[in-house]
Amino acid sequence: MKTYNMNSDEYKHLTIDTDRSKSLCFKINSTNPIDNKVKIYLNQLFENHLPTDSTIWTPTYIDRANKINVGHHVFINHSLTTVALGGITIEDNVQIGPNVTLLTANHDIKQMNILNTKPIHIKQGAWIGARAIILPGITIGEHAIVGAGSVVTKSVANFDVVAGNPAKVIKRNGESHG
Repeated sequence: MKTYNMNSDEYKHLTIDTDRSKSLCFKINSTNPIDNKVKIYLNQLFENHLPTDSTIWTPTYIDRANKINVGHHVFINHSLTTVALGGITIEDNVQIGPNVTLLTANHDIKQMNILNTKPIHIKQGAWIGARAIILPGITIGEHAIVGAGSVVTKSVANFDVVAGNPAKVIKRNGESHG
């Protein structure tokens, strides 16, 4: 876990990429989705680290693209929202549904100007359903499925299917769990 004081010089320096990301997301979201400029802006947003075989539909709300690593053959549907200060890794062949939120930071309940961050790791072949929320420090295992509308508060094992708020295992390795 990395902690940031929002009043510190270190944190203020981090807002440079936040401003850059917000500005580029504004351009991306204000451009016709089928215009080639969207790809140019996305490449700028990810500083040319977005694989050409991965797709992000617009609109998108990415706060710190420099803290996000996207693998190959990833599909991210519209309206992804990130709070990426803690780092987000999305491995190859991941599918992310519309309106998914990935949160890597949370305020300390005793000192609201303190941000506690933990990374999110979505492993290869995972599928995140529409409107799911993934909280700080969560790993989604290989080929795991997160059901639509789920709030993921605990890491998900490889091949597990989770759903609900909070998300619970409903199937494991193809077996139903009541």
